[in-house]
Amino acid sequence: MEPAFPGQALKAGKPGALLGGRRNAVLLIFLGLALAACGPTGAPKLGRRWRIGLGACGLSADPSGKRLAVLCRRSNDVWVLSAADGALLERIDTLPKPKALLFHPDGLSFYVSEGLSSVAQVRLEDRRVARDFLPAEPVGSFAYDPEGGRLFCGHPGIPDVGVYRLKDFHLENDLGLGGEAAAVEFLGRDAWVATRQSDALVRIALTDMATKEIAEAGPSPRALALDGKGGWAYVACHGRPGDPSPLAQPSPAATPLTLAPLTPPDAAAAGLSPSADDDEGPDDGSELADADAAAFHLYDGSGVAVYRLQDVRRVDYLPVPGGPVAMVLAPSRRFLALACDDGNLRLLDLEGRRVAETLPLGGRPGAMIAAPDGKSLWVALSSDKALVEVLPGRGWR
Repeated sequence: MEPAFPGQALKAGKPGALLGGRRNAVLLIFLGLALAACGPTGAPKLGRRWRIGLGACGLSADPSGKRLAVLCRRSNDVWVLSAADGALLERIDTLPKPKALLFHPDGLSFYVSEGLSSVAQVRLEDRRVARDFLPAEPVGSFAYDPEGGRLFCGHPGIPDVGVYRLKDFHLENDLGLGGEAAAVEFLGRDAWVATRQSDALVRIALTDMATKEIAEAGPSPRALALDGKGGWAYVACHGRPGDPSPLAQPSPAATPLTLAPLTPPDAAAAGLSPSADDDEGPDDGSELADADAAAFHLYDGSGVAVYRLQDVRRVDYLPVPGGPVAMVLAPSRRFLALACDDGNLRLLDLEGRRVAETLPLGGRPGAMIAAPDGKSLWVALSSDKALVEVLPGRGWR
């Protein structure tokens, strides 16, 4: 008699039992494959694919997590999709060359920066413009401060960030940064800004709206992610045309940066806590800072700058080829997902300090955000009329 499959019950006098067991086994195999395709169980893979407009450059999910808005620069419109199945709910025309998009906190409308210098608040129920604003400078990016109820907006080519009142888009503060605001994130009582031109990470205190610290980043920052629990900040840097490859060998004149691999998040958080040993000597980190400054020039290409939030010190620069344009930190805090200009999504292993997986997206990415449930990613392809779902794989959650 052949050995039974796991879970197969063989009964004497019933010749169909073995055949039924094989059928059950086949069904179990297909069920396992289906489950593998539906969740992050191994290497990253592409999931569903939805049609959108041309030249996608912005994504925003409503606060309920039920709708997703995609800004399409070349077709001059906003596509509002169901987050559950990708069904098209609305397609709303904009003025030419829209630049940025953000759902209003009430979930009933969204802001869109469009035309030469216009910001419209569009209602979803009737697709009409509820309010139309004309700020002094064009708006290239939006970020919502949930504590203060304000909008932080970057202005293309201008080295500042504007702080606007939510209800009427009145400019409350204009904060100089030394570079164009590429990405803004909020943590506690601070706003963190990654800047182009000056290539830096800037901390702004929300209590007095003043710049407190500035730390050098890499070439042409594009995205920012904060790990408040672990005490880290990550800035994805696109690199510039003509920069040497980040994987190139260091020049003889450069001093290699010797850093221990990043510790697991919980241990890292514990290491940032003050201790009695802190008073035993004047360890001001100057040795690390000198090594960091010398070794920074080894990686003039694309990569991720790693910062310790406690003292806003850059402690590592992890090379990532392809020119990252968008980034999401995994819920597990073990990986960074980076959508790159070369059409690939790369998973950066933060403990191993290396790119662990590379997934072709089928087009050039224009924007990426995490799905509200944290299980997948949404990547809008600017080169194709498509929004693709990415299942990041094992270890993401």
